[in-house]
Amino acid sequence: MSPSPKLWHPLAFLLCHLLAAVLFSSWLYPPTRVYWDALDQQVFFSLNGMLAWGEPWPLIWAWANNRAMDIVFGVLMILFYLHLIFSGQQRQIMERMIGFALMCCIILISAEGLLEYLQGLLNFSRQSPTLVLEPAYRLSELAPLVKAKDASGNSFPGDHGTVVFIWLAFVWLYAGWGHRWAALLLGLLILLPRLVGGGHWLSDNLVGSGTLVLLYMAWFVATPFAYLVRSIGEAVLGAILPRRWQPTRW
Repeated sequence: MSPSPKLWHPLAFLLCHLLAAVLFSSWLYPPTRVYWDALDQQVFFSLNGMLAWGEPWPLIWAWANNRAMDIVFGVLMILFYLHLIFSGQQRQIMERMIGFALMCCIILISAEGLLEYLQGLLNFSRQSPTLVLEPAYRLSELAPLVKAKDASGNSFPGDHGTVVFIWLAFVWLYAGWGHRWAALLLGLLILLPRLVGGGHWLSDNLVGSGTLVLLYMAWFVATPFAYLVRSIGEAVLGAILPRRWQPTRW
């Protein structure tokens, strides 16, 4: 699904909704839900069990789950995308800058209440694995001096997962394979601390965040919203950037 000056991308719009419906239905439908639950438990016990290895692992993972590290991860994602922007050909620079602006718009819209609205609309309240499963190793007990997130009363969908998946979607829209695989690795590293600490289930990210981001891409990228952002971006950047950086009309 590549952005273009068309107002609508009906095939991409329909495919995103279809994939979102299949993914979310597989989690709701009891015969397939058992597989998601089994995967969730296996991943949690495998990753959370690392905290029993002794020092310095609890302290390392506690810092990785600290709010300050969220800022570090956010900066890394921005720097990665900036590298993507300026590592392309000259006429790709404006295109990728506009993609960055569109990505930021979607993340801000999600952060400013849309995610909470959709959580209420879905009407799913799910506790994180550290509040449900035993044995569970709590970072708040193993490394009490570090303020780390290791539990949530409503972990579905994953907030970190939503942001990371939006970022990944735009990297995959604009990047080559080298950047795509590097982004996947970085995204995994960003999501891993919450899975180790038990603040989220794996399906909070794969199903919850994955479903939301498919819907975001359908409504914000395959509709006139993307056209509007591109038009504004071309007008602003066209007056600032060198002509050689400006793409031909799509």
